Amino acid sequence: MLQTFVFKNKDGRDGIFQKDDDIVHIFLELYPLDIYECTRWHLWEQQIDSGYIKGDRDSPSADAISFFIRKYAENVSHIVQDVVQVDQPGYYFPRMNRGSIRFNYVNDAFHLDMRAYRNIQTSLDSLFDVLEPHPKNFVSYGHKIRELLILTCTEVEFLLLKVLTENGYPEKDRYSTRDYVICLDLLKLDQWKAELIQYPSIKTFAPFANWSKDHPTNSLPWYRAYNAVKHNRGDNIDQANFEHALDAVAALHVLLSAQYGNQIFDSYQQRTEERSIFVNVATPEWSVHEKYAPIFRDEGCIAQWASAQYFASHPSPGNG
Repeated sequence: MLQTFVFKNKDGRDGIFQKDDDIVHIFLELYPLDIYECTRWHLWEQQIDSGYIKGDRDSPSADAISFFIRKYAENVSHIVQDVVQVDQPGYYFPRMNRGSIRFNYVNDAFHLDMRAYRNIQTSLDSLFDVLEPHPKNFVSYGHKIRELLILTCTEVEFLLLKVLTENGYPEKDRYSTRDYVICLDLLKLDQWKAELIQYPSIKTFAPFANWSKDHPTNSLPWYRAYNAVKHNRGDNIDQANFEHALDAVAALHVLLSAQYGNQIFDSYQQRTEERSIFVNVATPEWSVHEKYAPIFRDEGCIAQWASAQYFASHPSPGNG
Protein backbone atom coordinates (compact mmCIF):
# COMPACT_ATOMS: atom_id res chain seq x y z
CA MET A 1 0.00 0.00 0.00
CA LEU A 2 1.33 3.39 -1.01
CA GLN A 3 1.89 5.83 1.86
CA THR A 4 3.33 9.29 1.30
CA PHE A 5 4.43 11.82 3.93
CA VAL A 6 5.69 15.38 3.79
CA PHE A 7 8.05 16.35 6.58
CA LYS A 8 10.28 19.15 7.82
CA ASN A 9 13.53 18.51 9.67
CA LYS A 10 15.14 20.58 12.41
CA ASP A 11 17.04 22.61 9.80
CA GLY A 12 13.71 23.65 8.28
CA ARG A 13 14.28 21.62 5.13
CA ASP A 14 11.30 19.99 3.46
CA GLY A 15 11.23 16.36 2.44
CA ILE A 16 9.10 13.53 1.11
CA PHE A 17 8.97 10.00 2.46
CA GLN A 18 7.14 7.40 0.41
CA LYS A 19 6.58 3.76 1.37
CA ASP A 20 5.12 1.30 -1.10
CA ASP A 21 5.27 -2.12 0.54
CA ASP A 22 9.02 -2.67 1.01
CA ILE A 23 10.15 0.07 -1.38
CA VAL A 24 11.03 3.39 0.23
CA HIS A 25 11.72 6.68 -1.52
CA ILE A 26 13.17 9.55 0.50
CA PHE A 27 13.70 13.02 -0.91
CA LEU A 28 15.15 16.00 0.95
CA GLU A 29 15.51 19.52 -0.41
CA LEU A 30 19.10 20.61 0.04
CA TYR A 31 20.19 23.69 -1.90
CA PRO A 32 21.82 23.56 -4.39
CA LEU A 33 21.77 19.73 -4.69
CA ASP A 34 18.82 17.73 -3.40
CA ILE A 35 19.14 14.33 -1.72
CA TYR A 36 17.24 11.36 -3.09
CA GLU A 37 17.46 7.68 -2.25
CA CYS A 38 15.43 4.61 -3.14
CA THR A 39 15.89 2.00 -0.42
CA ARG A 40 14.03 -0.72 1.45
CA TRP A 41 11.71 -0.63 4.46
CA HIS A 42 13.06 -3.90 5.84
CA LEU A 43 16.21 -2.04 6.92
CA TRP A 44 14.07 -0.28 9.52
CA GLU A 45 12.36 -3.53 10.49
CA GLN A 46 15.75 -5.20 11.04
CA GLN A 47 16.78 -2.44 13.44
CA ILE A 48 13.65 -2.97 15.52
CA ASP A 49 13.82 -6.76 15.43
CA SER A 50 17.45 -6.65 16.57
CA GLY A 51 16.57 -4.37 19.49
CA TYR A 52 18.72 -1.46 18.31
CA ILE A 53 15.72 0.84 17.91
CA LYS A 54 12.27 1.00 19.42
CA GLY A 55 9.44 1.96 17.11
CA ASP A 56 6.60 0.94 14.86
CA ARG A 57 7.89 -1.63 12.36
CA ASP A 58 4.79 -1.43 10.14
CA SER A 59 4.00 2.26 9.68
CA PRO A 60 6.25 5.24 8.83
CA SER A 61 6.81 7.63 11.73
CA ALA A 62 9.08 10.55 12.52
CA ASP A 63 11.54 8.07 14.05
CA ALA A 64 11.54 5.89 10.95
CA ILE A 65 12.08 8.89 8.65
CA SER A 66 14.85 10.08 10.95
CA PHE A 67 16.55 6.68 10.65
CA PHE A 68 16.65 6.88 6.85
CA ILE A 69 17.82 10.51 6.86
CA ARG A 70 20.68 9.58 9.17
CA LYS A 71 21.60 6.71 6.87
CA TYR A 72 21.59 8.61 3.59
CA ALA A 73 22.00 12.31 4.43
CA GLU A 74 24.79 12.67 6.97
CA ASN A 75 25.30 16.41 6.51
CA VAL A 76 21.80 17.51 7.50
CA SER A 77 19.80 17.23 10.69
CA HIS A 78 18.05 13.87 10.97
CA ILE A 79 15.61 15.21 13.57
CA VAL A 80 12.11 15.31 12.08
CA GLN A 81 10.01 18.00 13.74
CA ASP A 82 6.86 17.95 11.64
CA VAL A 83 5.40 15.17 9.53
CA VAL A 84 1.98 14.68 7.93
CA GLN A 85 0.56 12.00 5.68
CA VAL A 86 -0.60 13.18 2.26
CA ASP A 87 -4.17 12.12 1.54
CA GLN A 88 -3.86 12.30 -2.25
CA PRO A 89 -0.22 11.97 -3.27
CA GLY A 90 0.58 12.97 -6.82
CA TYR A 91 -2.17 15.58 -7.10
CA TYR A 92 -1.67 19.33 -7.29
CA PHE A 93 -3.80 22.41 -7.92
CA PRO A 94 -2.84 24.22 -11.17
CA ARG A 95 -1.02 27.55 -10.79
CA MET A 96 -0.80 27.18 -7.01
CA ASN A 97 2.77 26.12 -6.34
CA ARG A 98 2.68 26.36 -2.52
CA GLY A 99 6.36 25.52 -2.22
CA SER A 100 5.71 22.15 -3.83
CA ILE A 101 8.52 19.63 -3.64
CA ARG A 102 10.00 18.17 -6.84
CA PHE A 103 7.32 19.77 -9.01
CA ASN A 104 7.97 20.16 -12.74
CA TYR A 105 6.27 23.43 -13.62
CA VAL A 106 7.35 23.56 -17.27
CA ASN A 107 4.50 23.28 -19.78
CA ASP A 108 3.10 25.19 -22.76
CA ALA A 109 1.31 27.70 -20.54
CA PHE A 110 4.52 28.42 -18.64
CA HIS A 111 6.40 29.21 -21.85
CA LEU A 112 3.63 31.55 -23.03
CA ASP A 113 3.52 33.33 -19.68
CA MET A 114 7.30 33.74 -19.71
CA ARG A 115 7.24 35.15 -23.23
CA ALA A 116 4.69 37.76 -22.18
CA TYR A 117 6.80 38.65 -19.13
CA ARG A 118 9.98 38.92 -21.25
CA ASN A 119 8.27 41.41 -23.56
CA ILE A 120 7.11 43.52 -20.60
CA GLN A 121 10.58 43.45 -19.08
CA THR A 122 12.03 44.61 -22.40
CA SER A 123 9.67 47.59 -22.38
CA LEU A 124 10.62 48.46 -18.82
CA ASP A 125 14.32 48.10 -19.58
CA SER A 126 13.91 50.52 -22.50
CA LEU A 127 12.24 52.94 -20.12
CA PHE A 128 15.30 52.74 -17.86
CA ASP A 129 17.37 54.16 -20.73
CA VAL A 130 15.56 57.50 -20.45
CA LEU A 131 14.29 57.43 -16.86
CA GLU A 132 16.72 56.54 -14.10
CA PRO A 133 15.29 54.10 -11.52
CA HIS A 134 15.37 56.46 -8.55
CA PRO A 135 12.71 57.50 -6.02
CA LYS A 136 12.93 61.08 -7.28
CA ASN A 137 11.52 59.86 -10.58
CA PHE A 138 8.64 57.85 -9.12
CA VAL A 139 6.16 60.66 -9.89
CA SER A 140 7.27 60.98 -13.52
CA TYR A 141 4.47 60.09 -15.91
CA GLY A 142 3.75 59.88 -19.60
CA HIS A 143 2.25 57.94 -22.47
CA LYS A 144 4.91 55.23 -22.69
CA ILE A 145 4.54 54.55 -18.97
CA ARG A 146 0.78 54.40 -19.45
CA GLU A 147 1.18 51.81 -22.20
CA LEU A 148 3.44 49.71 -19.99
CA LEU A 149 1.09 50.00 -17.02
CA ILE A 150 -1.95 48.91 -19.04
CA LEU A 151 -0.16 46.00 -20.71
CA THR A 152 1.26 44.76 -17.42
CA CYS A 153 -2.01 44.98 -15.53
CA THR A 154 -3.91 43.11 -18.23
CA GLU A 155 -1.33 40.33 -17.86
CA VAL A 156 -1.80 40.42 -14.08
CA GLU A 157 -5.54 40.04 -14.60
CA PHE A 158 -4.95 37.12 -16.93
CA LEU A 159 -2.75 35.26 -14.43
CA LEU A 160 -5.22 35.81 -11.59
CA LEU A 161 -8.10 34.66 -13.78
CA LYS A 162 -6.25 31.50 -14.80
CA VAL A 163 -5.74 30.53 -11.15
CA LEU A 164 -9.50 30.63 -10.74
CA THR A 165 -10.71 29.07 -13.99
CA GLU A 166 -8.16 26.24 -14.06
CA ASN A 167 -9.27 25.28 -10.55
CA GLY A 168 -12.98 25.02 -11.31
CA TYR A 169 -14.14 28.48 -10.28
CA PRO A 170 -17.72 29.22 -11.44
CA GLU A 171 -17.88 30.60 -14.96
CA LYS A 172 -19.02 34.20 -15.40
CA ASP A 173 -19.62 36.60 -18.26
CA ARG A 174 -17.36 39.11 -16.56
CA TYR A 175 -14.79 38.77 -13.81
CA SER A 176 -13.64 41.58 -11.53
CA THR A 177 -11.26 42.22 -8.67
CA ARG A 178 -13.90 40.77 -6.33
CA ASP A 179 -13.13 37.47 -8.02
CA TYR A 180 -9.38 38.01 -8.39
CA VAL A 181 -8.92 38.82 -4.71
CA ILE A 182 -9.76 35.19 -3.88
CA CYS A 183 -6.21 34.47 -5.06
CA LEU A 184 -4.87 36.55 -2.16
CA ASP A 185 -5.21 33.71 0.32
CA LEU A 186 -4.70 30.89 -2.16
CA LEU A 187 -1.20 32.16 -3.03
CA LYS A 188 -0.50 34.20 0.13
CA LEU A 189 0.23 37.11 -2.18
CA ASP A 190 0.44 39.66 0.63
CA GLN A 191 3.53 37.87 1.99
CA TRP A 192 5.66 38.25 -1.15
CA LYS A 193 8.29 40.97 -1.43
CA ALA A 194 10.74 41.68 -4.25
CA GLU A 195 13.51 44.08 -5.16
CA LEU A 196 15.08 45.19 -8.42
CA ILE A 197 18.29 43.21 -8.79
CA GLN A 198 20.33 46.15 -10.11
CA TYR A 199 18.59 48.80 -7.99
CA PRO A 200 17.76 47.11 -4.67
CA SER A 201 17.90 50.28 -2.61
CA ILE A 202 15.17 52.24 -4.36
CA LYS A 203 12.29 50.25 -2.89
CA THR A 204 11.18 46.89 -1.54
CA PHE A 205 8.13 46.02 -3.60
CA ALA A 206 5.19 44.35 -1.88
CA PRO A 207 2.54 44.88 -4.56
CA PHE A 208 -0.22 42.90 -2.83
CA ALA A 209 0.59 43.81 0.77
CA ASN A 210 -2.55 45.87 1.39
CA TRP A 211 -4.96 44.06 -0.89
CA SER A 212 -8.36 44.14 0.79
CA LYS A 213 -11.32 41.90 0.09
CA ASP A 214 -13.62 44.78 1.05
CA HIS A 215 -11.99 47.15 -1.44
CA PRO A 216 -10.26 44.88 -3.97
CA THR A 217 -9.65 47.58 -6.57
CA ASN A 218 -8.87 50.70 -4.58
CA SER A 219 -6.63 48.93 -2.06
CA LEU A 220 -4.02 48.39 -4.80
CA PRO A 221 -2.75 51.87 -5.82
CA TRP A 222 -1.05 50.65 -9.00
CA TYR A 223 -4.16 48.75 -10.10
CA ARG A 224 -6.40 51.70 -9.28
CA ALA A 225 -4.10 53.86 -11.41
CA TYR A 226 -4.39 51.37 -14.27
CA ASN A 227 -8.18 51.64 -14.20
CA ALA A 228 -7.99 55.41 -14.07
CA VAL A 229 -5.72 55.83 -17.10
CA LYS A 230 -7.46 53.07 -19.05
CA HIS A 231 -10.88 54.73 -18.85
CA ASN A 232 -9.91 58.41 -18.75
CA ARG A 233 -6.42 59.10 -20.03
CA GLY A 234 -6.85 62.84 -20.34
CA ASP A 235 -7.81 63.61 -16.77
CA ASN A 236 -5.71 60.89 -15.10
CA ILE A 237 -2.48 60.77 -17.09
CA ASP A 238 -0.49 61.68 -13.95
CA GLN A 239 -1.56 58.32 -12.50
CA ALA A 240 0.50 56.61 -15.20
CA ASN A 241 3.61 57.26 -13.18
CA PHE A 242 6.92 55.42 -12.87
CA GLU A 243 6.26 53.97 -9.42
CA HIS A 244 2.90 52.50 -10.41
CA ALA A 245 4.51 50.87 -13.45
CA LEU A 246 7.28 49.38 -11.31
CA ASP A 247 4.73 48.10 -8.79
CA ALA A 248 2.72 46.47 -11.58
CA VAL A 249 5.73 44.68 -13.07
CA ALA A 250 6.73 43.57 -9.57
CA ALA A 251 3.20 42.19 -9.14
CA LEU A 252 3.61 40.21 -12.34
CA HIS A 253 6.95 38.83 -11.14
CA VAL A 254 5.35 37.81 -7.83
CA LEU A 255 2.40 36.11 -9.54
CA LEU A 256 4.66 34.05 -11.76
CA SER A 257 6.73 33.02 -8.75
CA ALA A 258 3.63 32.15 -6.73
CA GLN A 259 2.09 30.11 -9.54
CA TYR A 260 5.11 28.23 -10.81
CA GLY A 261 7.53 28.34 -7.88
CA ASN A 262 10.04 30.64 -6.26
CA GLN A 263 12.85 28.89 -8.13
CA ILE A 264 11.76 29.72 -11.69
CA PHE A 265 14.24 32.61 -11.96
CA ASP A 266 16.99 30.98 -9.85
CA SER A 267 19.92 29.95 -12.06
CA TYR A 268 20.78 27.02 -9.77
CA GLN A 269 17.30 25.57 -9.28
CA GLN A 270 15.31 26.53 -12.38
CA ARG A 271 14.37 24.10 -15.15
CA THR A 272 14.65 26.71 -17.92
CA GLU A 273 16.83 29.79 -18.37
CA GLU A 274 14.30 32.50 -17.61
CA ARG A 275 15.44 35.74 -16.02
CA SER A 276 13.70 38.49 -14.08
CA ILE A 277 14.85 41.99 -13.23
CA PHE A 278 13.36 41.34 -9.78
CA VAL A 279 14.44 38.97 -7.04
CA ASN A 280 12.20 37.76 -4.23
CA VAL A 281 13.38 38.86 -0.79
CA ALA A 282 10.40 37.51 1.18
CA THR A 283 8.20 34.52 0.39
CA PRO A 284 5.38 32.77 2.25
CA GLU A 285 5.90 29.91 4.64
CA TRP A 286 3.91 26.85 3.62
CA SER A 287 3.29 24.25 6.29
CA VAL A 288 3.71 20.55 5.60
CA HIS A 289 -0.10 20.35 5.64
CA GLU A 290 -0.29 22.71 2.65
CA LYS A 291 2.37 21.14 0.44
CA TYR A 292 1.85 18.66 -2.36
CA ALA A 293 3.90 15.51 -2.82
CA PRO A 294 4.47 13.50 -6.01
CA ILE A 295 4.46 9.76 -6.44
CA PHE A 296 7.88 8.23 -7.06
CA ARG A 297 8.02 5.17 -9.28
CA ASP A 298 10.74 2.56 -9.76
CA GLU A 299 14.17 3.51 -8.46
CA GLY A 300 14.68 6.79 -10.28
CA CYS A 301 13.84 10.21 -8.89
CA ILE A 302 10.99 10.60 -11.38
CA ALA A 303 8.00 12.37 -9.89
CA GLN A 304 4.50 11.67 -11.18
CA TRP A 305 1.83 14.36 -10.96
CA ALA A 306 -1.83 14.77 -11.89
CA SER A 307 -3.86 17.97 -11.70
CA ALA A 308 -6.93 18.47 -9.54
CA GLN A 309 -9.30 21.43 -9.16
CA TYR A 310 -9.17 23.37 -5.92
CA PHE A 311 -12.82 24.49 -5.98
CA ALA A 312 -14.02 20.93 -6.51
CA SER A 313 -13.11 20.21 -2.89
CA HIS A 314 -13.33 23.71 -1.36
CA PRO A 315 -16.42 25.95 -1.21
CA SER A 316 -16.17 28.74 -3.75
CA PRO A 317 -16.95 32.34 -2.70
CA GLY A 318 -18.01 32.84 -6.31
CA ASN A 319 -21.05 30.62 -5.89
CA GLY A 320 -22.86 33.48 -4.26
